[in-house]
Amino acid sequence: MVESTDNAGQVNVRGGDPVVNVVCLKWGTKYPAEYVNRLYRMVSRHLHRPFRFFCMTENDSGLTQGIETLPLQETGLHGWWYKLSLFRRDFYGLQGDLIYLDLDVVIVDEIDFLVDQPGDFLIIRNWSRNAMWNSSVMRFRIGQYAEIWERFLERQDEIMQTLNGDQEWIYACVPEAGNWPSARVLSYKKSLDSKAWRWAEKLGLGRLGLKVPDSLDTPLPPHASIIIFHGKPDPEDVVDGAYGFWKRASFIRDAWR
Repeated sequence: MVESTDNAGQVNVRGGDPVVNVVCLKWGTKYPAEYVNRLYRMVSRHLHRPFRFFCMTENDSGLTQGIETLPLQETGLHGWWYKLSLFRRDFYGLQGDLIYLDLDVVIVDEIDFLVDQPGDFLIIRNWSRNAMWNSSVMRFRIGQYAEIWERFLERQDEIMQTLNGDQEWIYACVPEAGNWPSARVLSYKKSLDSKAWRWAEKLGLGRLGLKVPDSLDTPLPPHASIIIFHGKPDPEDVVDGAYGFWKRASFIRDAWR
């Protein structure tokens, strides 16, 4: 077994295991390059398996050394719909397993299970009641689920107009997908004790600018590895203070760097 130091100054274990492809997506101006850089550094600290880190983007300005760019090639897409191109049969000539991570996830502990957990297609069981997955963290073999992309192209306009996003389409194509352990991959909004004064929210007092004290903190559950931030707030919104009725999450300060 050989250890090598990456450009983020972190040590990744290199051995006989195949190299896994870790991919994220940055499109438009919603998230700056620093979100990609932080994700790369978090993966470098917490993944002890050989990996390459890629960013799908139309603008690689500001990305740190060690991040490989995959230029966006599709037209007529926007936002989360670009995720479906991850399932292309020929994905930039890469081979092997692909782990996809959203830019707004916060990694707080080791994530080797993303590589080691058995299953052909792994994704998050969504926290809503709708029939859909949460695609913030996925793993699959490149090219093995090409029908997700190819069937989408056949009805692209119809699907984009009738569905709420890529997560509903992925569920429609692969309803039998496996799921990550619910104790390891959690939602800041749905899994954690992150919201205060629910009574005030029900009364509509948020419209008056009422905000919980910044001293109220969100505890991090044991065994947590990845915290998902879907919708608002983003990690930067609660790292140092509350966001409306959402509590501060001080664990972000140590993890999201």
